[in-house]
Parts: sequence; structure tokens; C-alpha cells
Amino acid sequence: MAPRLGIFLILAGTCIFLQLDHVDGALKPMGAHPSATVKPENKCVFPFNYRADRYYDCTKADSFYHWCSLTEDYRGSWKYCAATDYAKCVFPFVYRGLTYESCTTDGSLFRISWCSVTPNYDHHGAWKYC
Repeated sequence: MAPRLGIFLILAGTCIFLQLDHVDGALKPMGAHPSATVKPENKCVFPFNYRADRYYDCTKADSFYHWCSLTEDYRGSWKYCAATDYAKCVFPFVYRGLTYESCTTDGSLFRISWCSVTPNYDHHGAWKYC
């Protein structure tokens, strides 16, 4: 039993190591070569493009932990998301052609309040729970 568990832990550790390899942090120190697209306080940039997708909030893409890009087009500068980094609700927002000034349960299967993180949910489809 113990050898099997040891092999599992080694394989799990290898998978975790390999999985985190894609998101490798800032390639250069932030102060070394300032860029016009990098936020000066290491703040998340939303929306950002990573590989073939556009993200409107922190993501777990290629990672076990939520992270965000520090540039509009991901170029290696990123950070793990803290509670203050996640996208905020945008009011007013448009959903199914109607304008909402606050969180809504419309369209929610389980009647859980949600909001859009862009001014037009109909166009972007980006949302979060309130």
C-alpha cells in the first residue's frame, strides 16, 4: 500500500509542477523596462487576452490558482489574484435588451443574484455572482 501511495504522490507532484509551468510570472522585474500597457501598481488589467481567449476576470487557465495579466495582451507579466483584484460589477448593464441598475436574479436557474462585469452582458457574456 505504501509504495502505491508514494508513486501517486510523486505523480501528483509532477502534474502540479508541469501544470504551473505555463504561467511563469513576470519575465523581467516590473521596474526594469516600464511598458505603457503595464499598470504601475501591478494591478490586473481587464479584459485581457491569454492564448486564444479573452478574460474579464481572474482565471485559473493553466493554473490551480486564480491569476490575472498585468497587460491587455498577456506577455508574461501576471500575478495571483487577491480579494481586491477580481472584476467588479458594472452598473448599469444590459441583459436581454433591458438595463439593470443593480444585481438581478433574471435568467438565473437557481435565483442567485448576479451582475455583469461589462456594460453589455448581451455582447460580452461576462458576469459574476453578487
